[in-house]
Amino acid sequence: MLVTPPRARPQSRAWAVVVAVLALLLVSLSCARPASAAVPGDAWVRAAHLVPGLGAMEVTARPAAGGDPVVLAASAAYGDVAPYQRLTPGDYTVELRPAGAALTTTPVLSSTFSATSGAAYTLAGLGSLQSPRLATLQDDLTPPAPGTVSVRLLPAASSAAAVTVQAANGPVLAQDAVFGQPTRYASVPAGKWTLQASAEGLAAASTDVDLTAGGIYTLAVVDRDGGLGVQVVTDAAGAATMPVGGAQTGGGGTASGGVGSTSWVPGREVAAGLAAFLVVGGLGLLARRRATVSHAS
Repeated sequence: MLVTPPRARPQSRAWAVVVAVLALLLVSLSCARPASAAVPGDAWVRAAHLVPGLGAMEVTARPAAGGDPVVLAASAAYGDVAPYQRLTPGDYTVELRPAGAALTTTPVLSSTFSATSGAAYTLAGLGSLQSPRLATLQDDLTPPAPGTVSVRLLPAASSAAAVTVQAANGPVLAQDAVFGQPTRYASVPAGKWTLQASAEGLAAASTDVDLTAGGIYTLAVVDRDGGLGVQVVTDAAGAATMPVGGAQTGGGGTASGGVGSTSWVPGREVAAGLAAFLVVGGLGLLARRRATVSHAS
């Protein structure tokens, strides 16, 4: 007697479709980039207000190619260093206006700069109230040698024509740095230090810092309570050397904040795990159904 093999059941075909769809979902999830990942080719830019006596400023970068200006700091007071922001490479006009002023008003200061892919910049208002200027500082985020950090100084205290910063019982970070003239990055042993800032005719100021190995830092020396103050700004931390920090001080203490390089997206991993579970389970069920059909034949 001729026995006709049974046809595949509709449930089996349906499971095959489900498995195929879930497999595609798993592939797409595994290839997706996290929502906050850095766009390849972006530049990193931040603003710093280091002009003593100048009020709170809004700092914007206007693309030369057209489009809306990018607000780098909405209301930066003296001593503030804003967190880094991603900026599309190209030419820009940087403008400083009193906080809250319309963008159509004449800026207090303006300058042009070119943002290069992968580079990091600090757009700093420097100098005295009588002679302020905008400077484009390129931030060197090259990873320092093991066990060390990279440190530079931004002398922004109008009460000091030149300032020296030294770690107690440790290295000199900057010697006679001239007001308004940023220093180069220097290599310094990592660790906990008491930094002392001194200038002729002024009492020395000290601050305790913890400079983590692999970090890159900027020290801003500012006017504070009739003397000097030292603010520590983290430019980058660890081997990744992605820009991370800023200080918003308003002439007072320091605070940190910044932009992360890549954020973990919980839903992405959960969905990928669920898809994998369903794919494996679906394949197992489909195999069992096929085994049953084969046995029946």
